[in-house]
Amino acid sequence: VAAAQHSKVKACLLDFFGSMSEVLEAHVMELTQIDGVSKNSAVLLSMIPQIARRIQIDRDVKKRIKGMDAVRAFVPKCFIGKTVEHFLLVCLDKNKKMIRYDFVSKGTVNASAVDLRKIIHIVLVTNAAYAVVAHNHPRGYDYPSRDDIKTTQVIVNALNKIDVPLLDHIIVNSQGAYSIAEAPSDISCCMKP
Repeated sequence: VAAAQHSKVKACLLDFFGSMSEVLEAHVMELTQIDGVSKNSAVLLSMIPQIARRIQIDRDVKKRIKGMDAVRAFVPKCFIGKTVEHFLLVCLDKNKKMIRYDFVSKGTVNASAVDLRKIIHIVLVTNAAYAVVAHNHPRGYDYPSRDDIKTTQVIVNALNKIDVPLLDHIIVNSQGAYSIAEAPSDISCCMKP
């Protein structure tokens, strides 16, 4: 009987939300609207993406991420389960090995303010030789907006004042990631001080 009830609830969730990823990204209150989903179950379901993200990040940190290819592969994992924009800072040593990563701001579904003071503070505290920033477009394209390009230039100029090059600004969405540093010159020119 319990297995039949479980299958019925699962089918209702998938019918209502359309996919398992949408179920796991749904708000707790939305989940509890489905017959048979308790608040505890809804909380547990909403925690799964965060747990998966943490597992992936912990595995990568144990590998001692080094080099831009490894950083570019690591960054999208940090955004698993993030349904609003977050802005990430990755600090690297002189050998381009990751020292630390931090989410420095959180915004809405389509915007995130950048806290330059916090970025500069973390870069100085970690004695980073290089920095990489990233943010997500939870519901949009991975292509940079005009604001993304302006923000990149502001960060490049701020870090340049403390002699720390910004190596990349990566934009992440559910389909992949876009590297501004590897973009055509009309976009990547914002990476130059």
